[in-house]
Amino acid sequence: MINYYELVRSRPEIFNQLTCKELLFVHYKCPVENRFVDAWSHYNYIQFILSGKKGFHGIGNSVYLKTGEGIFVSKGACILEKFFEEPLCIITFFIPDPYLKSFLKEHKTLITAHQVTGYRSNPLIPLHVSEIIIACIESVVPYFYSTQKPPEDLLELKFRELLLTILTEPGNNELREYMQNFSSPEYDPFQQVMEDNCLFNLKLTDYGRLLNMSLSSFKRHFHVVYKTNPGQWLLDQKLNHSYKLLMNTSKPISDIAFESGFEDSTHFSHAFKKRFGISPLKYRKTVQQQPLLQNELIYQNVELQDHVAGS
Repeated sequence: MINYYELVRSRPEIFNQLTCKELLFVHYKCPVENRFVDAWSHYNYIQFILSGKKGFHGIGNSVYLKTGEGIFVSKGACILEKFFEEPLCIITFFIPDPYLKSFLKEHKTLITAHQVTGYRSNPLIPLHVSEIIIACIESVVPYFYSTQKPPEDLLELKFRELLLTILTEPGNNELREYMQNFSSPEYDPFQQVMEDNCLFNLKLTDYGRLLNMSLSSFKRHFHVVYKTNPGQWLLDQKLNHSYKLLMNTSKPISDIAFESGFEDSTHFSHAFKKRFGISPLKYRKTVQQQPLLQNELIYQNVELQDHVAGS
């Protein structure tokens, strides 16, 4: 998978960028030629579409943006979709967790005080973009092309103005709820990070990075939470999801492998055959011939695996 933040950071000739403390501001025309790209970032980011259209696909959730719209993406992975009808121009603000926590601590009145226990946040949060927010964004763009580098204090001021404006916009209640949960002393991102990203082709070291853990610490904590090893749990989630796509859609095997987080269709077919004793394509044909019997057998198998994974 592509680490979106690191790709952008390493290519300043393509991605016009400004830095301030831990923050990164990027303005660019999207150079990606593929329709779909698997990408992840260990930083949260806010993105606005200045022109064109873009799709963001998480587990069970998709968001489509067009010119003048924006999104908050929490750290983790998603499938990015590019549309080629018109050039895609983007401005992105990357925000690491420590900076965001510090900002929210300084501005506690921005988020409501109701109880957030049990709140399940969405990693893809569409933003309501007002005229004031648009004005804030447009005020940043000239700094990317100035011959003189702007002072860091000024850049941070512009960013804080933008974030304050977004959080005080009445239409962004979902983002405020996310921020309240995120800033809570009881907030533990471990299970949410795992469940939001389990169908993507991330390495175990990537999960550790998302959770600010070493690989050994991540494995130990994972076993405490899920009572199994992370490799087996992740494989179970991917196979269970691929089974649902195989049985309920007519998508090609290559697409199912991609959407379920396998490296390629060969890897998917090997893992599926090892679990079920038959290749995905042959299994689909078998079920079409004997749907009631086969669906019942596979349903029991998947239910068992779900139980083991969640026990």
